[in-house]
Amino acid sequence: MLSESQLLNHIYQTAEMGQDGIRAVLKRTDEPGLVSALYSQMREYRQLQRSASSLLLARGRVPKGIGAMAKFSSEAMTAMKTLADRSPSNIAQMMIQGSAMGVSKSLRTIRSCQVTDERVQQLADRLLQTEEANIQEMKRFL
Repeated sequence: MLSESQLLNHIYQTAEMGQDGIRAVLKRTDEPGLVSALYSQMREYRQLQRSASSLLLARGRVPKGIGAMAKFSSEAMTAMKTLADRSPSNIAQMMIQGSAMGVSKSLRTIRSCQVTDERVQQLADRLLQTEEANIQEMKRFL
């Protein structure tokens, strides 16, 4: 079983990865509707990350961000996938894949944790809702 602190750190890292992914694709599009949707998603990830950080710090834990290698790998993959196709449809597809991965990993993490703090459960649920909403929002750009 994972601890609630481990779940909170997962939320922190997932939100960080979401923001990094959005920053990477924002460099590769200028379509106004897509840019606006991505900035809105980035704000939500930032709020999730701050909330996870606050709950971790209240428990005497320091949030651990994602590693430099994971960040580099993500940026390189984005560059490669948009080299020939920077269309809103391609970028939306990439974002959908990232959010789907976030849902999958989050569900596994949540199910391996015995959550007793309602605030932690609410934040985990909010992460899942955010990822699902992001998928739905990106579908309109396909």
